[in-house]
Amino acid sequence: MNTLLQCQQLSIRVGQKPLIAPFDWQVNVGERWAVLGQNGVGKTALLHALLGVDGRCRSNIYLSGLPLSELSVQAQAQQRVWVPQRYDEPFTITVAQAVHSVAPDVSAAYVLKQLDVFGLREHAQAWVHQLSGGERQRLTWAMAAVRVTDATRLCLLDEPFSAQDIVWQSWLLQYLREQKHALIATVHDLNQVRAFATHVLLLAEGKVLAQGEVVDVMRSEVLSEAFGVSLHIDDAGWVFV
Repeated sequence: MNTLLQCQQLSIRVGQKPLIAPFDWQVNVGERWAVLGQNGVGKTALLHALLGVDGRCRSNIYLSGLPLSELSVQAQAQQRVWVPQRYDEPFTITVAQAVHSVAPDVSAAYVLKQLDVFGLREHAQAWVHQLSGGERQRLTWAMAAVRVTDATRLCLLDEPFSAQDIVWQSWLLQYLREQKHALIATVHDLNQVRAFATHVLLLAEGKVLAQGEVVDVMRSEVLSEAFGVSLHIDDAGWVFV
C-alpha cells in the first residue's frame, strides 16, 4: 500500500491535560477511516490537527511523504478537502455564491452541477441562512466536491451525516463508498461505520484504544470498553445496547 498520511507520536493537550496521548498512525491511499469515540474525546480536534490548525497538537505529520508544516496552504489544499459539520456564512450570501467562493475558477454551470448532486440546485439563489440544517450541511459537501480534482488524495469530514434524514444518510454513505481518494470521517452512529469505512480509529480515555480494519476494531468487547456501556454486535454486524 502507498502511504498517504503518516503521523508520528501525534498528541493533543488541553493545558496540562492530555486530550489524546501520543500515538502513531498511517493512512494509505484509498482507505476510508471512521474516527469513533465519546463526546469530547478529541475526534474533531484530531481532524483540526490534520488540517494544521490546532496549535495544541504535537506531532510529525506527513502528507504524501512531505512534512505538513513545510507545505503551503495552497499545496495542502490541492491534495486535501475538508467537510465541516456545517457552513456558517460570515455575511449574507447565496448558496451558489458560497460554493463558487471556494472554487472561483470553475464555471457557474459546474457549480450548479455540484448543487444538483447534493439536492440543492433549486436553492441556488436562496440565501444560505434560509436553508434547513440538513441542507446547510449538504452545502458543505458541495463546497468540498467542487474543489475535488485529479490531484485530490484525501477528504476529512466532521460528523458528515449528523443533520441528515435516513434517505440522505443512505445516499451520502453510498457516495463515500464510490470515492477513489482516502477518507477520514468522525461519526457517532456506530451502525454507519460498516456502510462506508474500511478502517477504524477508536478514541477513549485520552488515548487511541484501537486502530485497524473494521472487522478487527468493531468488536463488542472493544466498543464496550470505549463507550462504557455493554454493546453487542449481531451476526449482520449491527451494534446495539
